Amino acid sequence: MINLELRELAPERVEQIYREHIVRDFPADEQKPLVNILRAMERGEYVCYGAFEEDRLLAYAFFVSIPEGERRLYLFDYLAVCRGLRDRGIGSAFLQALMRGPLRQAACVLLEIDDPDFAADEQERALRLRRRAFYMRNGLRDTGVTAVVCHVEYRILELPVCPPHSMREAKDIYKRLYGAIMPEWIYRNKFRVNE
Repeated sequence: MINLELRELAPERVEQIYREHIVRDFPADEQKPLVNILRAMERGEYVCYGAFEEDRLLAYAFFVSIPEGERRLYLFDYLAVCRGLRDRGIGSAFLQALMRGPLRQAACVLLEIDDPDFAADEQERALRLRRRAFYMRNGLRDTGVTAVVCHVEYRILELPVCPPHSMREAKDIYKRLYGAIMPEWIYRNKFRVNE
């Protein structure tokens, strides 16, 4: 069993993880400016967690987070296990710790995956299907919602921390989360949720 400690990250640690990990772990078209993340944290619309073994970072998760009555809505912005530590069960342990901990009282938690139907080649498609299988093994549900954000095609999954939402509810929640964090001109021109 993997023993990890879950910690909410301060802005200084978020900046360090962004510069040391996110810029290497995610394609350039999926990297939002660090200043936008830090401003959203100041507004209370963004929260970040790390999985640690003593002081060693094992994995990280960044979320858009907005209020929904007494609870909160979440959208994973980034989720990754640190390089050199992958395929050891850390990702599953981290997801389960998040669901037992800070996300357990969420009104809804959504997660985007690259849509396998739009992979550039069979190798990329196989990788995307493998990632999808990882999330399905960890209890996530496919909402049936697809989207295009800044020319990247996504499928939207939901964590099982609350009763399932309908496709329409998931779509509306997804749009609200993006509307809270994305500049209006980008939201109007580079964000599309499919029926």
